[in-house]
Amino acid sequence: MLVSRRVPILAYLFLASLIALLAFKFHLSTLSDEDDPTPFDFALNFLLKPVQPDGVVTPRLLVLVTTTASEMEMREQVRKSWANYSSHAVRVEFLIGKPTESQLPFIQEENKNFNDMIIADVVEGYYSLAAKTMAMLLYKTRYYPDTKCLVKADVDNVLILRNYERLCEEAVAPLILGKCNVPRTVLRNTTKWAVPEFVYAESVYPTYCSTGTYVLAGKTVPQRLIKEAMRSPFANSLNFRKLSEDVIVTGILAEKAGIRRRHIYGLSFFEMPEFFCRNGFKTTYSIHLLNDKNPAKNFYKLMKIEGVMCKWWDPYAVRRW
Repeated sequence: MLVSRRVPILAYLFLASLIALLAFKFHLSTLSDEDDPTPFDFALNFLLKPVQPDGVVTPRLLVLVTTTASEMEMREQVRKSWANYSSHAVRVEFLIGKPTESQLPFIQEENKNFNDMIIADVVEGYYSLAAKTMAMLLYKTRYYPDTKCLVKADVDNVLILRNYERLCEEAVAPLILGKCNVPRTVLRNTTKWAVPEFVYAESVYPTYCSTGTYVLAGKTVPQRLIKEAMRSPFANSLNFRKLSEDVIVTGILAEKAGIRRRHIYGLSFFEMPEFFCRNGFKTTYSIHLLNDKNPAKNFYKLMKIEGVMCKWWDPYAVRRW
């Protein structure tokens, strides 16, 4: 009986290992040592963008949310939950790559209804995330040059915008803020994040900020990052542009540009929020939705924590709820 129970487990482990190995081989095939030198177009077009009415006050905080054309329902939930924040100092917009011909009319209609959609002339895909983030930097530079802070967020992040607004007000620029205490070891093993030495030779990345959301504080921070990208392998190496976008933008390029990164508490990789005590009250910034892709429900979860008085048995440090 004991043997018969082990066989399925061993078979499952073998199958899982085989799938991981195939995934790794596929990943390496996208990172060929014969690099594609196609240059990145720093003059890229925005095929659609919101209309900026005359007389509108320049926001102090611009939140650009990366999403795809097919995630319309997620965007709708975001608008009704955490992005439904009434402050003239904060503006939330959604950025996608090029949609298909059949998707384009729906995106145009969505922008007509909400005036918050951006289409960047970049190809969608996991290995195009760095290109989409660079498009964000270019967009902010062109259309919101006087905005102090740019928040990059994925559509599966849930944010408390009033805390980001305060964070922007208090930040001494130039600075990048986020969850910046993440592991920096360059993975060479069988994961989709594995990076061959011919793409990035160092064994550790510079300090960078992850979880899908971070803050670029300072009007000129995007320009400085773009400038470093233009004279880095990002400009003409497709392999390099397949690295994780947060590593490239908040790590490699920020290091070269001399922009400090500061770790802040209250950002979580998971649906379980992290919080810290500020002036005696629990404070949190964001969570990342791994399994429960429900922004509205998880925003309510965050708000249940936010502003609750810290008890004497709560140490003034990060706590998971």
